[in-house]
Amino acid sequence: MASLTVRLSDSLETALEKASVARGISKSDLAREAIERHLRAEALQRIRDKLAPYLERQGIFTEADVLERLAEKR
Repeated sequence: MASLTVRLSDSLETALEKASVARGISKSDLAREAIERHLRAEALQRIRDKLAPYLERQGIFTEADVLERLAEKR
């Protein structure tokens, strides 16, 4: 596993410490989870951006529209 050094503001380090204690996990584990979540969210947004023109042509503008269409298929 690779390592990474990150400089944090004092307030962010304090928040990270409190969150890690509250969850009972290390600051490294918490930071790793946050980075993974952020990268997945960015990847999902890129997919949404690519699909948006196609979906809009189909009258799909929101996630609720997607769920409605999926429910119709059942």
